Amino acid sequence: MRWITRGVLIASVAILCPLGISQLTATESADPIEVSAPITASVRRAEPLRIDDVLHAFGHVAPADIIHVSMPRHAAPVMEVLVNEGDLVDAGQTLIRIDRTEIQRDLLQAEATLSAARADVRIAQSSLEVAATEIVQHRAALERLERLARTGASSEVQRQDATRALQKALAEHKASMARLSGAQARETLALLAVERVATLSQQMDVRAPVAGRVTAIMVDPGATPTMGAPILDLAAADRMEAVLTVPPHALARVLPGIPVRLWTPDGTMIDGDVTRINLSTGPEAGLARVAVRLPDGHYHLAGASLRGEIIVDQRMAIVVPTSAIVPLKTGPGLFRVVDRRAVATPVELSMRPGGAEAEIVVGLSEGAAYVAVASSLLRDGEAVAHRGWLTDTGFKQTAALNFGLARR
Repeated sequence: MRWITRGVLIASVAILCPLGISQLTATESADPIEVSAPITASVRRAEPLRIDDVLHAFGHVAPADIIHVSMPRHAAPVMEVLVNEGDLVDAGQTLIRIDRTEIQRDLLQAEATLSAARADVRIAQSSLEVAATEIVQHRAALERLERLARTGASSEVQRQDATRALQKALAEHKASMARLSGAQARETLALLAVERVATLSQQMDVRAPVAGRVTAIMVDPGATPTMGAPILDLAAADRMEAVLTVPPHALARVLPGIPVRLWTPDGTMIDGDVTRINLSTGPEAGLARVAVRLPDGHYHLAGASLRGEIIVDQRMAIVVPTSAIVPLKTGPGLFRVVDRRAVATPVELSMRPGGAEAEIVVGLSEGAAYVAVASSLLRDGEAVAHRGWLTDTGFKQTAALNFGLARR
C-alpha cells in the first residue's frame, strides 16, 4: 500500500510541475529580445554635373593637308632619294635628285641657239643702219639734181635714176627692219628656251615646297617617272586629323568648332575639335565625313583606326547610380535622407549609356542627400543614424558615407 501511495504522488508532481512552475516562473523572467545590427547604406549629396550629349563615330587618322610633289616636266632617271618616309623636312630642302645629263645638253643647245639669234640681231641692226645711210645719200643726190634742173644743169634721166635709187634704198631699209624684227623674235624665243631649260635644270633637284613630314615616296633610284607624275607626298606642317564617318541625318547637330573626344587603339584619349564636314563619295556614299583637328605630335597615329565622341550638346544635370533607384507603387523612385529618416521619393529619370547611371529629370533637387545603394531592408520613414553631420562631410558627387539604420 505504501508503494502505491508513493507512485501516485510522483505521477502527480510530474503532471503539475510543467503547468504550475512554468506559469509561476513566467511572471518573473522573459526570453532575451534580439536586436538586429545596423544596416549599412551609402549616402551621397546630389550635385549637378556637366552632361555631354555625344554622337558616337568611328574613323581613322590621316594628314590634314597632303602636298603632292610631282616629277619635273622632263623625263630623266632618278639619281638619288635623300629622304625616308616619316622624315621631317624644311621648306626648300632637297628631297630627290634627277639625272641632269640630258637637261644639261639641252641647256647648252638652247644657249647656242640664243647666241646665234643674238648674232642675227646684230647683223640685222648693221644692215638697217647701212640702209638708213643709203636713204640719206640717195635723198641728198635727188635734191641736188632737182636744184640743178632749175638751171638746166641736170637731165630728166638723171633725176629718174636718182628717184629709183632712193626708192630702192627705202625698200632695203624696210626689209632690214623686217629682218631685225625677225632676229629679235628669234632671240626672244631662244632666251625663253634657255630660261625654261635652266628652270628645268634647277628642278632636277626636287625640293620641298613647304615644311612638313614625308608620308609617301613613289619612286626608286634608277626609275624614270612620267613627267608630272607624283613622286612624293608631304604632310604640310606635320598636321594630322581624324576623319570620322557619321550618318547624314546627324549632321544637323554637328558644327565646325565643337569639341570631340577621340580614343586610340591603346586607349589613349585625345581632345580635338571639328574643322570641316563633307559628304562622302564612292564606297562610303551615304555617310558624312567629319574632320577633327589633332594636336601636334600625333604623326605616329597616321592610318590608325579610332573611335570618337562628338559632343553635340553640354548641360548641367543631377546623375545618380542605378543602385539608388527603387521601385515604388507610382514608378521609379529613390530614398532621400530628411531629418535622419529615409523618405521614398518618386522621380522621373533618363538612363545614361552603359546602364550604370541615371539622370534625374524631376524629383531630386540640388544638395539633397539620397541613399546611393538602397538596401532591401530599407523602408519609407525608416530612421537613419549616422556618424557626424552630413553638412560636415564636404560631399562631392563621387563621395560616399556609411550610415546605419537605428533600432525601433
